[in-house]
Amino acid sequence: MKQRGLQDCIKENLEKYFSDLNGESSNGVFKMVTQQAESATIKFVLDKVNQNQSEAARILGINRATLKKKVSLYNL
Repeated sequence: MKQRGLQDCIKENLEKYFSDLNGESSNGVFKMVTQQAESATIKFVLDKVNQNQSEAARILGINRATLKKKVSLYNL
C-alpha cells in the first residue's frame, strides 16, 4: 500500500475546500492553511509529550517563548 504524504493530504483537503465553496470566491487561503497546519502540529506534539512545553519546543525546533505565544494565539 502506498503511504500518503503530507502534501497529498493538504492537496486533498484543499480540493474539498474549494469544491465546498460552490463557486464562491475565497481570500487568504495561504494564511488559513498555514495557521491550521501550525495549530494542528503544535497541538499534536503537545499532546504527545503530555503538555511539556520544553520538550514540545525542542521537537518542533522553536524556542519555548515562541511556543508559548503560539499556544496563546491558537488557544491550545
